[in-house]
Amino acid sequence: MKDHRSNKQFRPRRPQGQFKQSRPQQYRKPPLWIQPTTLWDYPSQHYGDDVQGDPNYRGATPSYVIWNLLQRYTQEGDLVVDPCCGSGTTLDVARDCGRKALGFDVNPTRDDISDADARDLPVENETADFVFIDPPYSTHLEYSDDIRCIGKMDAADGSYYEAMELVIKEIDRVLKPGGFMGLYVSDSYVHRGEGKGFHPIGFELFGMMSKAFRPIDIVSVIRHNRTLEMGNYRASAEEENFYLRGFNYLFVMQKPGGEHDGPQPLRVKKKKVDRRGEGKKWEGKGNGGQWDGKKKFVKKREGFIGKGKKAAKRQRERGEGPEFHGQGEKIYGGKKRTFRVEGGGPTDMPVKKRRWNKKK
Repeated sequence: MKDHRSNKQFRPRRPQGQFKQSRPQQYRKPPLWIQPTTLWDYPSQHYGDDVQGDPNYRGATPSYVIWNLLQRYTQEGDLVVDPCCGSGTTLDVARDCGRKALGFDVNPTRDDISDADARDLPVENETADFVFIDPPYSTHLEYSDDIRCIGKMDAADGSYYEAMELVIKEIDRVLKPGGFMGLYVSDSYVHRGEGKGFHPIGFELFGMMSKAFRPIDIVSVIRHNRTLEMGNYRASAEEENFYLRGFNYLFVMQKPGGEHDGPQPLRVKKKKVDRRGEGKKWEGKGNGGQWDGKKKFVKKREGFIGKGKKAAKRQRERGEGPEFHGQGEKIYGGKKRTFRVEGGGPTDMPVKKRRWNKKK
């Protein structure tokens, strides 16, 4: 059977209830490169063949996020501090990149993570080159039974924000002037109780950090969380009319002061080629002519370096280049015409356009 619209073989639809068995898609980790945009999509928790942190740890940070931050804002040998280290992802990524790292948590999961509260770190003042923190998002997950755990504090009654304000002050204390920090966080939606509803944790923390740090940028990180695809989660979101969290904020900040003080970190700048008055010499038509960078031939004037009439006019207004005075005669179209040019000196009037007058 053919489709009369496209003159191609038409294949009828499959009968209802018959489905073709699809092959399972082969899983591929995203390439490890520096992200150029503010939209990051990471379907995998880890990069490479190794594992960063614990793959079974709930709420672990994607190692791609930490790797990108360290590549942009640190150098080899710098000290990286993580006040809420969790399963140690930051420590593993930092060591892969040749950075020194210190990790702290109220519930250490490894020997290289020290037992400490993020509000009172055992770190000397202004010693950290970079600080990364992925704090609890209020009461989203049960991290620990320790009363110091910020994950037990609710954003609805304000106790969570009070604790995070102390954490931000502690980061300001340990970070070097001019150093950078990254905070990875998500908003919250409370389903029951007095605080039921949406809580913009990201906006609140951004406002707190902006008092002490200079905002560099905001990145949106998309997480492919399998729980979001479960039928019960989706049905609950539709019935109760709320949205499932599909992305995280990544706030990049800089502490004022220091030799690297500025809106962006130091980067290698490429030298731009200045094509004004330079280029390949034109061999053929005319002497002293050249390309202007746009495949247009410009004939050089004596004493003038540049291109175009506007550049020549600006030079004459500054008193540079040749001066035109008096008048002359030329034959144009079989008729003799005279022209007069005024000005030309640094104190004279700007050069006017040539005035062509027919001889009577």
